[in-house]
Amino acid sequence: MLDISRNNVAMGQASAQASNQELALLADRITDAVVVCDAQRNIRWANPAFSRLTGFLLEEAQGRQIEELLSGPQTDVEAVLRISQTLARGEGIEHLPMCQHHRNGEAFWVERTIHPLVNAEGQIDRYIELMTDLRAQRWAQQEHHRRLEAEVALARRSTFLGQLSHGARGPLNTIVGFSQLLEMEVNQSVDAKRHLGNIQQAAQQLLHLLDKAITLANAEDRALSVHAQRVSLASLCKDVCHQHEALAREHRITQVIEGECPTAWADPIHVRTILQTLVRFGITHCAHEGTVWISCRQLAEQQRGIIEVSHPGEGLTHMDGSRIFQPFNSGTTSTSHVGQGNLVDDGDQGMSLAIAQRLAELMNGTLSVSSALGKGCTFTLNLPLADKLSQKEETGSSQAAAQRIKLPPLRIIHVEDNALNRSLMDSLFSAHPEVQMSSFATSVQGLKAIQGELPDVALIDINLPDGSGLDMCRALRASPATRRIPLIALSADALPDHIAQALQTGFNHYLVKPIQIQRLLTILATTKAKGPQE
Repeated sequence: MLDISRNNVAMGQASAQASNQELALLADRITDAVVVCDAQRNIRWANPAFSRLTGFLLEEAQGRQIEELLSGPQTDVEAVLRISQTLARGEGIEHLPMCQHHRNGEAFWVERTIHPLVNAEGQIDRYIELMTDLRAQRWAQQEHHRRLEAEVALARRSTFLGQLSHGARGPLNTIVGFSQLLEMEVNQSVDAKRHLGNIQQAAQQLLHLLDKAITLANAEDRALSVHAQRVSLASLCKDVCHQHEALAREHRITQVIEGECPTAWADPIHVRTILQTLVRFGITHCAHEGTVWISCRQLAEQQRGIIEVSHPGEGLTHMDGSRIFQPFNSGTTSTSHVGQGNLVDDGDQGMSLAIAQRLAELMNGTLSVSSALGKGCTFTLNLPLADKLSQKEETGSSQAAAQRIKLPPLRIIHVEDNALNRSLMDSLFSAHPEVQMSSFATSVQGLKAIQGELPDVALIDINLPDGSGLDMCRALRASPATRRIPLIALSADALPDHIAQALQTGFNHYLVKPIQIQRLLTILATTKAKGPQE
């Protein structure tokens, strides 16, 4: 009987040994960490994956309590307590995510599965645990979460800017429009002209601030359109200097253009914006009765055009130079400007230079600054070169602008829900007897009128109380009778993607409120009136 018992024990031990060997072989091939602990949760054995995951060799880990070994500052105490209580009840743990700590102190995430093993007497004498590395999975989840948050934030910002733009431009359109009309009247007192100038100046400052905020947001998102073409930098430099003559006289500053201005491949509107910012900065920060120098040259071997705007003055500290292109953070530490909060004295909180740099980058160019305290600043605009413009191209635009705008006989239908804006258009075209205009307040009325009267031009507000101007455009373009009528969109929405959508829908032009009357008249002046048979 004793021999039989001994044989049974031997056979059991051999079987257990064989099972352990098979288990060890299997565990070595598993990519997840496998750990065997005794009843007190002390580590007895672990596979190589455990060492790769935790940094602890088996010799270092053996005999140590597993929870203590992998604990650290980010250990979830409640999770540890849950494990202890669950195992004390003789139950296992399934797929428990938990933060653990590497031998070097670095935190990492694993998914833990723990099963108790019982002996012949039914008592737990071992625990076998599986640890799955969640670092890659959690990183992917975090990246996905960050991406979603960024997309949501971008959508919210776009919506907010659109609402802000639309809400502000409507009243500004009325203010600027009527002040422009009043300014055209001849019989005005000096005081009246001054008051009108102040009104327009205040409205334009508000409009510029709004435009800069939207432009900066779109430039940072690279959502601005770039319409690259051959641009005469000479013409732009002259125009910008002429535009700032009054400001230069006020500050007793001389503007000088030197060098041979090259022809750049760029967006003329964006280049003009950059030059306006740099020249204004130079004038307002130049030493008293100093000179703002605009120097032009080209780097033929690099196919680059260079414009440098320099001015004498106090200059910038190293700190100022490193952050001058940062939006809302362009404060200077130089003596005369301490406490002013920004370097650009136009109320834009440092947005102008940030916008200028981003516009340069959008055109495959650069904008940088060099300065020394007490010696002024030099801004350098670097743009790609293009073929030289002809003299006709060079002077054509300025000649056209100088010509007095005269409208041909036109029949215009204006669709606008805002009564003040309708009144503005009535007042504008009352000075042009060759123009016949009818106004309508809803899309239904406007669409019916356009389809019935077949005007020469239609001015359509994008946002109408009973529908969208885009839907009107689609309906008009779908009909053979109206598909060729020039359509001009009027909107308080200045977001580039919305402008592009309107033009793609079929509008010929898109005017952002407040509407510049001269631009509207220029567009209408090139519109050919249809005959009665058309």
